[in-house]
Amino acid sequence: MRINFSLFICILLIHIYECTAEFQLGINLDDAGAFTNIINSCNRYSDASDYDDYGWPLSDFSLVLMDARPATEWTNTIDDPEKYRINMNGIYKCSFSGFANIQISGTDVELISKSYDSTSNTSYFDFKISGFPNDNHGLVFLNFSNTRRNKNSTQNDGITNLKVMRPGYELNTNKIFTDEFIKLCKSADFSCYRFYNLQNIWDGEPIYPQKTKWENRKTPNDASQNSMKNLNGKLDAWCWEYIVELSNLLNKDIWINIHISCDSTYLLNLAAFLKSKLNPNINIYLENSNEVWSPTQATHGPYNKAQADHYKISFDENYARRSVEISNLFAEIFGTEQINKRIRTVLAGQHAYNGRSDIHLNYIDKTFGEPKKYIYATSTALYFQSTKSASSNPEEINDGMIEDISSQISNNSNSFNRFNHINKASKWQLAGGCTSYEGGPHLPSGANMTNLSTQILSHRTAKMKDVLKYNYIEGWKNIGGGLAMYFTLFSGYNRYGCWGLTDDYNNSDRNFKMAAIRDILNDNTDIIISDSLQFSLSPNPVKNIAHVIIPQNLLEYNITIYNLLGHKLIDIDGNSSDLQIDISSLTPGLYMIRIGKSSIIFIKE
Repeated sequence: MRINFSLFICILLIHIYECTAEFQLGINLDDAGAFTNIINSCNRYSDASDYDDYGWPLSDFSLVLMDARPATEWTNTIDDPEKYRINMNGIYKCSFSGFANIQISGTDVELISKSYDSTSNTSYFDFKISGFPNDNHGLVFLNFSNTRRNKNSTQNDGITNLKVMRPGYELNTNKIFTDEFIKLCKSADFSCYRFYNLQNIWDGEPIYPQKTKWENRKTPNDASQNSMKNLNGKLDAWCWEYIVELSNLLNKDIWINIHISCDSTYLLNLAAFLKSKLNPNINIYLENSNEVWSPTQATHGPYNKAQADHYKISFDENYARRSVEISNLFAEIFGTEQINKRIRTVLAGQHAYNGRSDIHLNYIDKTFGEPKKYIYATSTALYFQSTKSASSNPEEINDGMIEDISSQISNNSNSFNRFNHINKASKWQLAGGCTSYEGGPHLPSGANMTNLSTQILSHRTAKMKDVLKYNYIEGWKNIGGGLAMYFTLFSGYNRYGCWGLTDDYNNSDRNFKMAAIRDILNDNTDIIISDSLQFSLSPNPVKNIAHVIIPQNLLEYNITIYNLLGHKLIDIDGNSSDLQIDISSLTPGLYMIRIGKSSIIFIKE
């Protein structure tokens, strides 16, 4: 049974390598430092009696404007052993429509000017943050009292159109996104940008059977580009106008997530909007929600469960049904010929339970026909932990990361085995193979305090560069993986995770992770497999001696044997057309023998 399974893998690998062109690596985005106007990222309003349709307060109110403290300084402790902070110093220019008495408080912050223009009914104020890197730096509160929306209105009826511009940006700028954020997004030549973090997918569903309507979507006029559940009830985050604006600036493929509750009219309008507004060279990856695994998880789990009950199908079957529905609705706008070309619907599975994808694919096949007609690719998550997470040496934790990645590739009994996902996508002949919607180091996480400081420091070692390259080159690219999305561009480093390529959105190269991504994208070490073989090997499987026959016209050559991680194990210079190679030192498993650009996969018994 082992030999038959291995031969099956050989066939699939040959198919995958022949169909895979340039390796693609993308990034999940987040909005830290994104907007020139900080208010777009704010939703922590309080004390207002109510809010208008756009989410602006209808009375006096308070606002937590920013909180740049590292976790968990609010409890008088800091997770990060280096206590690294982002510099928020500078002068912030602000305005709003209406009038109010303004109070500002926080850490090393002062109001330096304020004025009111009665002609335009516009109030102006500037404030200054200093004191970097003092304790609690970047914590700022605003209080608005005696508010009037216009000079003839009653007192205490709120304000509108609040702006707080980051240092260096004028109130009248036409830039939505900061230059620093665009530079960060372009720190490596990413193939694709995923907007999951910016769409509030997990917490953005209403209670079934309520639907999310196109006419109620977030717009640029809303008071925040975060969830506004407690303001005007809008659960989505970034508006599509801003997603398209950024996508066109970056001009690479995009990966968007669709709320399960969006009705068909919403999807048709969204498809038409993207077709009309998005650069035509940008491909669109579509994912039904994200990680829909449990009927009790966040808001998307209960919604999917209730919808499944309505259709009288299983939880996982409904996920597959909805994915096909998304594909079909986009086909109505873009045309069926664009499915699996510009429109790329991704069927996301679960890394530790590849059987979930079996349920998805079998249901589609039974209900709609061949999955490849609707689905571009399956998807998993290339996360890894460390077999040495308890070590007191950060670099030993890095070594344990490589061991964990290696186990996911070479250990068939590991539930995280990556071939389970790659082979499944190949079996169903999906054009995009198996993708990865997220990935990266998965420790620390979940508020785990065990060996926290050393685990955080392991993310800042030079060796972390090698870890990431191993994960994405040997651990994915060289075994036939498709588009891989790293999670995420920026994050602080703390007990909840060190997910970001950088921990300072103003300095992409503060650590070694971004350099690793650049190396991966510039790597040209593909092992090419061809079915027009120029030599032969026998027997196959091989026990101890491999018999290689070389064409007579090839008098000088080099033979290289690799394992499936891409590691070179045997390197021989030859000048004979009939060669015996001793492979008795190799452990049983799959290997590749290569001469020039031709290769054969063989089995060592």
